[in-house]
Amino acid sequence: MMKSACIILLLFFTNLKSHVVYSRIDDLIDNITNCFRTGNSKELSFYLSSTVSLSLLEESNTYSKNQAEILLHNFFDRYAFRSGKILHRMETNASNRYAVIELNSATQKFRVSLSLKNFNSKFLITDIRIDEVK
Repeated sequence: MMKSACIILLLFFTNLKSHVVYSRIDDLIDNITNCFRTGNSKELSFYLSSTVSLSLLEESNTYSKNQAEILLHNFFDRYAFRSGKILHRMETNASNRYAVIELNSATQKFRVSLSLKNFNSKFLITDIRIDEVK
């Protein structure tokens, strides 16, 4: 009896620990921020909607998911980011999410504003605005 109670407690705490780790790993805004911080346009593209309104420094337009990925890839190649942090996030709305990220390269600082929309229970990026902080 004691042995089975110990096994049940062990399974309970193992499941609880893995759930806590999973919820941290699965945090949408953190994952997207990490894509920006590491310059991973390929992984970032998994979070893009089929069309994305992209304002990249001085250019602004609506692009397909593939076009946006290419433009972001070129941007990441141009600026090697050393750090990035979330300045603001809003995740309380059931259909929209918003975030503001700060990215730092060796010589420049950028502010990234993101809007995400719920598509069939999956949040996807619909708007990205990247501005240089002066």
